[in-house]
Amino acid sequence: MFDFQYNVNACEFLDEAQELLHQHWEELANNKDTIKLSTDKVKYQQLQDAGILKNIVVYKDNKIIGYSVLLIQPHLHYSNNVYAYVDVIYVDKEYRGTSVGAKLLILTEKQAKDEGADVILHHAKPHVAMIVSPLKKLGYTVYEEIYGKFVGSKVWQ
Repeated sequence: MFDFQYNVNACEFLDEAQELLHQHWEELANNKDTIKLSTDKVKYQQLQDAGILKNIVVYKDNKIIGYSVLLIQPHLHYSNNVYAYVDVIYVDKEYRGTSVGAKLLILTEKQAKDEGADVILHHAKPHVAMIVSPLKKLGYTVYEEIYGKFVGSKVWQ
């Protein structure tokens, strides 16, 4: 049985999820040689305390196997509308192909609606079918394209 818990304390969630966060980064991050995984737990907690950050954490046998983190606030340019930005959403590889991922997507959308969001945005890497395909099935379309370029100088060892 999967246990979906809402708005778990950010610091506790991030401490418990270190292994899964690293798996997520290894599997999906761009520029791993220059962008190091370094989660800002203090900022996460501040955003949660301010009511902006919401999460859903999925447990199986008291172990985190998935998560979704939303940032919900009025848009800076369209301040009459509340936007929910999916910061991260991920399910452990071992539990893909079960109902966990689909349920997490549906519950994430429901949480955004329940918090007053008018729009929910997922940043999805177009080459990652495991997220793009389910989003399309749930009625999501491309709103914008995000272009990125590393302009820093650090290389992590």
